[in-house]
Amino acid sequence: MPRVVWVVVAAMALVMAGGILALDRRQAQRGAPSLFALPWSGARGARPAVVADPPTGTLPGTGAGLGPARARRSDGGPRRIALLVDELGARGDAFDAVLALGRPLTVAILPELPLSRRLAREAARAGLEVTLELPLEPYGFPAVDPGPGVLLVSMTPEDVTRRTRRFLAGFPEVSGVTTGMGSRFTEDRARMRAVLEAVRGEGRYFVDGMTSGWSVGFDEARALGLPAARRQVLLDPDEDEATVRERVEEVERWAQRRGAVLAVAHGRRLTLRLLAEAIPRWEAHGLRLVPVSLLVTPRTGEPVPAGAPRRSEGSRTGS
Repeated sequence: MPRVVWVVVAAMALVMAGGILALDRRQAQRGAPSLFALPWSGARGARPAVVADPPTGTLPGTGAGLGPARARRSDGGPRRIALLVDELGARGDAFDAVLALGRPLTVAILPELPLSRRLAREAARAGLEVTLELPLEPYGFPAVDPGPGVLLVSMTPEDVTRRTRRFLAGFPEVSGVTTGMGSRFTEDRARMRAVLEAVRGEGRYFVDGMTSGWSVGFDEARALGLPAARRQVLLDPDEDEATVRERVEEVERWAQRRGAVLAVAHGRRLTLRLLAEAIPRWEAHGLRLVPVSLLVTPRTGEPVPAGAPRRSEGSRTGS
């Protein structure tokens, strides 16, 4: 083949690769799964990029028996929605909009942003359940950046555990931990286990945000006996109003059909405005908002109470 043809083919390949990387960065920035984490039919086996509707009628994250997220509540109680609002810690206006909703939402605070500590304290004083959103390495890092203090797959498991403990030591208000970005990190079994061992040692629960269809976070948490759940619906994969409205309807459908749903929303103006419209409608339809901890069931079958004292095991040394 003439050299000029090879040059043209190579140039086209570079352009295509650049386009794929740019699209993947946009995926991560809007909270959607990485393109590199989407299922394919190769040797790794196809796995869903989102959590499938469980055929058994029990939501992921509940133990055996009559857990709180049973498809049909035997007590005839209301269907429940646990709403986790993440990406908080940088802007006070987003947090104020969450408070203005006046419902028992759960907030996720990134650990090393300018307002992180103050917002965690204010959320706890306001009676909101607080979780820590760990900044985890996504595909496309560092162009796609989950925030300061990011946990990387290049770190040793020991360093991952130490940094996670340091984060938790700075936020005594938190009841649980969730994943911030992390499409690459959450696929690394050794490092996710290192995170989860620190979470277990501090007595918190874990929520897998499912930014990767191959995330091992939930499975590892359950293997460690850690109270855990995973996100069923992401309200705002992008900032398109029609998309967010459709996801709002999906939350209601899931809750009505399955009895409970765990949904994640980013702290964006559009999302919070549409939630302010949707919540009264949900309630009029018999749905009730609850903290995430009420849909997270450990193996004992008892829900983790919000704001309960947390035991501390091991050292709290920094990274």
